[in-house]
Amino acid sequence: MQALRIYTIRNQAMADLYYHVHWQRHLISLPKYRIQVDQVQLEQVKTADAPCRVFALVHTDDMATLNDQYMYSDDFKADMAGYDMTAILNVEEVELKSEMKEIH
Repeated sequence: MQALRIYTIRNQAMADLYYHVHWQRHLISLPKYRIQVDQVQLEQVKTADAPCRVFALVHTDDMATLNDQYMYSDDFKADMAGYDMTAILNVEEVELKSEMKEIH
């Protein structure tokens, strides 16, 4: 399954920190749980105090189970150490279909 995860963060500064520090840690930890990260992007907002989003394209064979294992692991706790989790206002996951049929 492939999914787009959208993390809405309180402001640009907290999104920058999450993206540059904590997502770097996720890139190391997530593969241990068979969750592959295809891409991570950071939104650039026009106002520094406006909510800002981080977009992650991920895939695995059992997203719900493997994601739960990761979220309750010591790896996740270490990845997020030093980050104010209340800065994450929302997490949305959009399941994506990766097959494209040829149109004639």
